[in-house]
Amino acid sequence: MLAINTMNVELIQFTEEVESLLVSENLPVSDLSASYNTKLFGIKVDNQIVGVVGLEQEETIGLLRSLAVISNMRNKGYGKQLINHAETWASENGISRLYLLTTTATKYFLRIGFKKISRNNAPSFIINTPQFSNLCPSSAEFMCKNVSLTRPSI
Repeated sequence: MLAINTMNVELIQFTEEVESLLVSENLPVSDLSASYNTKLFGIKVDNQIVGVVGLEQEETIGLLRSLAVISNMRNKGYGKQLINHAETWASENGISRLYLLTTTATKYFLRIGFKKISRNNAPSFIINTPQFSNLCPSSAEFMCKNVSLTRPSI
């Protein structure tokens, strides 16, 4: 297995390369070019983006989205590294709970600590995102995970 460390994950822009990767994985991109609220993190190998994940934030709520790793680089830990980075960034930036929608990766997200919840329990920020309201089908699993850092009491 390839050795990966968090130094490989960086904040990236929404480019044609990122769009191509997401489209190849059938992930929605129509709202990304206009989104000022989405942080994208990527991993590059030989100056090529091999994986990406997005994160949208409103106060203490985050929407994890657009996780994709190019097919010939899967099962090498890149997806997990991207998720770990996004979760750490989220908790360090005041997000206490991450939500996501998935049609294909429910088992993966369950393994890394996300729980299935009813769409009826979605916070208004999530309900009002294009992902929740119209880009992802109503059949998509809705999931969440607490990510706040444990802060020592004073």
